Amino acid sequence: MNKSLTALSRVSMAIAMLFISIALHAQRFVNTTLDGAQAVYAITQDTSGVVWLGTDNGLYSYDGYHDYRHFASHTFSHIRINSLGFEGSMLYLATGNGMLKFDTQKGIYASAPAMESDGGKGSKKVARELRVLDMKGRKDAFGNDVYAILHTQKGLLVGSLAGLRLNQRQILLTPGAQPLVNALAYDAKRHCYWIGTEGALYCADQALQNFSKIAALDGNSVKCLDEDQDGNLYIGTDNGLYRMAMNNSLEHFVHDSRNEATIPNNIVWSCYVDKWQNVWIGTDHGLSRLSTHTYYRFTSLDKITFSGEGNCLHAILQTRSGDWWMGGTNGLIHYAEGVRVQGAASEYQNVVWYKQNNPSAPLAHNRVRKIYEDKQGDVWICTDHGINLYQKSTGKLLNFIVYDKTGKYSTAWAYDILQDQKGRMWMASYQGGVFVLDKQHLLAAISLSSAATATCVADYHFSDKGKNALSGLHIGQLVLDGKGFVWASSYNHLDRIDTRTLRISHIPGTDAINYLMKSGNGNVWVGYNASVKCFMVNLPMKGKELESKEWKIGGKVVSMCDVADKIWVVAGNACSVLDPENNSFRFFIPMESPNNIYYSKLNHEVVMGGNDGFISIRADLSMPKDDKAQLLLAGIVVNGRQTQDALLDENIEGTPGVSPVGLKTLVLEHDENNFTLQLSDLPFADHPTAVYAYRLEGSDHEWHYLDKGNLDITYNGLSYGDYHLTVHVVDGEGNIGDEVYQLEISVLPPWYLTIWCKLFYLTLLIVGIAWVINAHFVRKQLKEAKKQKEEILEQVQARMQFYANLADDLKNAAAHHSFEEVNDLVVSHLDVNASDNESEPAMIVDFHAPQDPEVEMDEMDRKLLNQIREMIEENMVDSDFNVSMLQEKMGMGNKQLYRKLKALTGQTPVEYIRDMRMQKAAKLLKAGKFSVSEVMYTVGFSNSSYFSKCFSKAFGMTPTEFMRS
Repeated sequence: MNKSLTALSRVSMAIAMLFISIALHAQRFVNTTLDGAQAVYAITQDTSGVVWLGTDNGLYSYDGYHDYRHFASHTFSHIRINSLGFEGSMLYLATGNGMLKFDTQKGIYASAPAMESDGGKGSKKVARELRVLDMKGRKDAFGNDVYAILHTQKGLLVGSLAGLRLNQRQILLTPGAQPLVNALAYDAKRHCYWIGTEGALYCADQALQNFSKIAALDGNSVKCLDEDQDGNLYIGTDNGLYRMAMNNSLEHFVHDSRNEATIPNNIVWSCYVDKWQNVWIGTDHGLSRLSTHTYYRFTSLDKITFSGEGNCLHAILQTRSGDWWMGGTNGLIHYAEGVRVQGAASEYQNVVWYKQNNPSAPLAHNRVRKIYEDKQGDVWICTDHGINLYQKSTGKLLNFIVYDKTGKYSTAWAYDILQDQKGRMWMASYQGGVFVLDKQHLLAAISLSSAATATCVADYHFSDKGKNALSGLHIGQLVLDGKGFVWASSYNHLDRIDTRTLRISHIPGTDAINYLMKSGNGNVWVGYNASVKCFMVNLPMKGKELESKEWKIGGKVVSMCDVADKIWVVAGNACSVLDPENNSFRFFIPMESPNNIYYSKLNHEVVMGGNDGFISIRADLSMPKDDKAQLLLAGIVVNGRQTQDALLDENIEGTPGVSPVGLKTLVLEHDENNFTLQLSDLPFADHPTAVYAYRLEGSDHEWHYLDKGNLDITYNGLSYGDYHLTVHVVDGEGNIGDEVYQLEISVLPPWYLTIWCKLFYLTLLIVGIAWVINAHFVRKQLKEAKKQKEEILEQVQARMQFYANLADDLKNAAAHHSFEEVNDLVVSHLDVNASDNESEPAMIVDFHAPQDPEVEMDEMDRKLLNQIREMIEENMVDSDFNVSMLQEKMGMGNKQLYRKLKALTGQTPVEYIRDMRMQKAAKLLKAGKFSVSEVMYTVGFSNSSYFSKCFSKAFGMTPTEFMRS
């Protein structure tokens, strides 16, 4: 016990002594505002790395890009969540409605809240609030006065409104009334327990016998506790976040309205250290993340200069002594990195900002183009008003301008400077060409000048005029290769100057040159608009050309640097790491469009300068070996709504209820074809975000690249059908690499385009085609029948005419020889009479009309009936002749004709017409001179079966039987 008490006292005393030196070390918090929630009370993480949040409104998840809510409004899940705990894929929630279980694989709640009696007379059922979860003991019978529990070797430690108790034994923290205990934690590094209360933080030994208050945190309401793998204890209070290091020093993080990189609110409800050692903080105003172990570090210039003026960095240099120089559009910053002792010392020392308007550290021009350290350790700065030499003894910058011998060209706009193997300084200038001057002569001219800007004449000058001319006058960069040649770039031209003979040779090429650099092995690298080329100067030349190799990276090169024989190429927001010997890779840069990249050999870091700050990236950076494990489908948005919402809310229409977890096939209705797939590589997982390309087979003909900011894939108005989505990593050379995600997508057709409807349409089509074919053949048959009818009628007419002529001849012959008996015999057998009326139709067969009933008819009725008979007889051959045509030709109404015929004949008009046709057919058949078909057409029938039916009905036998009889 004495040892425990001594150790406990040592911790308390050390904290009290070191609290006065709370470090103001710059930490960058990444804040996230949740849609529909303010306070975050609980934080945990699942096995895939997704972070789950309990808020004042319900359950949320967060993948680093988007937050997803998992509750339905105005339901039991729309409630405050106090604590979270995982068992496999089942997430347990301690809520205002008791304990809930949420299946994270299916995206639904596995249980509803248990209701208990409120103890009143009415025995009303209510949900009991639960603030803690006992994932080990499986107890949920804690009252709403219990705020913290912790399993120990001595039993269950419980913190509540009434104080602290071990099992059922009360532990007194203070004399008198006991404080509310909010948080409990075991410290595996310090071998002690931490007890957070309303007003203090206590430290207890492992035996839970000795307790000591941490004086440095006295008065703070401690709400949460957690510890990282390095032993840093994070303490959430109503007064911000505290971090206690293993040396017991304290850091205090509070909200600063001037700095968005601070915690969003000082009331910290929860803190959680994830498996990548990120510290998640739940506050009264959203979620915040502190990355303590990350592959990159961002440094804002205001943390170095203590000024908000800012500078867009275009040039960075670390000298061999370790000093840093950073220049851009607003001057030049010089500082040294201080040695940090246990995190208590300042990180930056001897900070000087050289600017035009700074009398103590003046600079001739604020636009800095290049910073260069020569072999002797002298630092040279190229600006838009000459070149500056840093004088170490005074800390001042000595400005000078070099002219050619004619005075026409100068280094007034200096872009680059370097030193060759002979100690000469080579200077490049905008609209000035290249100047060469011995360093000692230059230093002498600068030291002898009393003017603010010294001037001197170059030993040699190269311009775009003359025989030994440059390709252009505007020289952007200079590089000294491994063979001692100076390379000069101008727009889309590249020149190589022999430093011994000063002869210029031109390198063929037409692409615009954006960046020029030398690698460690002496080769020259050139960055173009979409590619990088390496000129291998150490290899034998092919004729007059150097051996070269080109990489297609697909972006405009901004800057490059050599990092341990690997070339880092910045193009937009992506960086390609080209390894000439092995595979290359590409990742997104965690800042907006850096302007410059520099490798610090002393710190083994790659520094990228941007607007008002820079990032430092570990030089041994590599992509995760298993990229597939880093890419998951976190959310699906269909028609503007999350599918997780549709799972929990039945009132949501037009969005399918689908959980994205483990989804292999996404099935959508035809009106759900506007969707977004929200992929995530968990960017907080301490690895760089790769560059991805995707293609939807069945829709896309080319690859699409995912933009920085999120990994969302969106399609609108996708036609129904089956598709296959694949996502691949893009390597450093711009090639499509390994597949990291795939998903089958099926958009169902509308009901009128389903397979059953298509079969129905096919059936209709077949029926329609059959009907058309049948109609065609029917028309053909009718046409043939009509033609046949006409031929038969012509034959009948010709035959009748023949018999009529024959009869006339016989009559005439008999008349001349007085053969009356012959005439009677012929007439009786033929039953024909020649027509004396030449205007009458050719039909000469005697027609005996049906016997009209004995009806007394006046002259008008008899005349009318004869007219009707004559009209029927005239049109009998026409198969289309009917009652309507009869009444039209007679000029009578339908009812009038009906009544008259009925009264005069006892038959309807239809019956009368049919009866006349049947009587005439019988006469013709009886004559035996015509076939059944000829008779059928003669009396106005076109269908043999119908004619036979009507004839049988009239005479009791078929036409054929009638002829035989």
